[in-house]
Amino acid sequence: MELKETSEMIADYIKGCNDIIHKKGHKIAQEYGLTYDQFHILIFLCKKGTPTINEISSKFSRAQNTISEKISRLEEKELVKRVGDPEDRRITRVILTEKGLDLIQTIKRERSTRVIYQALEKMEGQEIENLLINLSKLYKYLREEV
Repeated sequence: MELKETSEMIADYIKGCNDIIHKKGHKIAQEYGLTYDQFHILIFLCKKGTPTINEISSKFSRAQNTISEKISRLEEKELVKRVGDPEDRRITRVILTEKGLDLIQTIKRERSTRVIYQALEKMEGQEIENLLINLSKLYKYLREEV
């Protein structure tokens, strides 16, 4: 097999693994009472910090009132909080509470232990070691290209 075909196959496997892990993460989030959208909003808040409702609605391509309702549900669960912008009192920002951050970290941890761990349990020790060595090399070489 040529290197170009091999690289395409590897990219497909990596994307496929990521998709599976992501979907199983949704199932774990559901076990904690989160909808698909709520889970993604919490993840966005982890990365983005303190966006406005407008910024969240733009990110998810949803109407502001729809996002506002979803934020209200997350507030009821004490996972997020609306706060005024310190520089412009007309703007309201959404922040992740400590409880929300803890929940996202718990889901991510469970995703690793339940999803990835269970798959690795089916592999031999040397296979796991080789996988880790080669993934770290691939990661290193990919980073050099950025």
